[in-house]
Amino acid sequence: MSHQLWSTCLKYRISPNQIYYLDSRRDKISTGSIIDADIEREIAHSNGYVDSDNNLTAKALVVLNEFETYLVKRKKKISKEILGDNFADRIKEYLQLFPDGKLPSGQLAKVNTKTLTDKFIKFFDMFPEYNNWPLILEATNYYIYSCSKEGNKFMQTSEYFISKQNLHKEISSKLADYCQMILNDPELKNITD
Repeated sequence: MSHQLWSTCLKYRISPNQIYYLDSRRDKISTGSIIDADIEREIAHSNGYVDSDNNLTAKALVVLNEFETYLVKRKKKISKEILGDNFADRIKEYLQLFPDGKLPSGQLAKVNTKTLTDKFIKFFDMFPEYNNWPLILEATNYYIYSCSKEGNKFMQTSEYFISKQNLHKEISSKLADYCQMILNDPELKNITD
């Protein structure tokens, strides 16, 4: 757990429930049944985080912005720990393997690096045995080569190749399949040369 993340709570003497309530007010979304919104509204009002019309005060925005700053820093640290020091370069290398433009399916072959970063974090969490960038790039290169032999007719996008969730909420990963294929037969990576 990141103690730095909770330093905002300690500094402003505010509970996580209050931060959740204030963040929900800022984004104008329901708090659901996770917290008692009526109680949190009263606490926020008495501490000067909302005005008489239940609008956030400047004081509340300062707290939320500081909390969010720590959250973003924490997320960047997690990305670096899971994906490695040069993960941004590796993701760009991965993306360059895919063709430009649209696939025969009508979808863009390449998606943005933010989406891919999130996908790779989940992929490495789900498949730690494939947490190896050279293997990822070799497997992807072999996949692209295999698809190109059929005119990319059945090629998945750079996002869905990493993982895709079906209607039954089951997650599949062609990337994991191709990583295993390369591990089972290392000669496959030489076919594309």
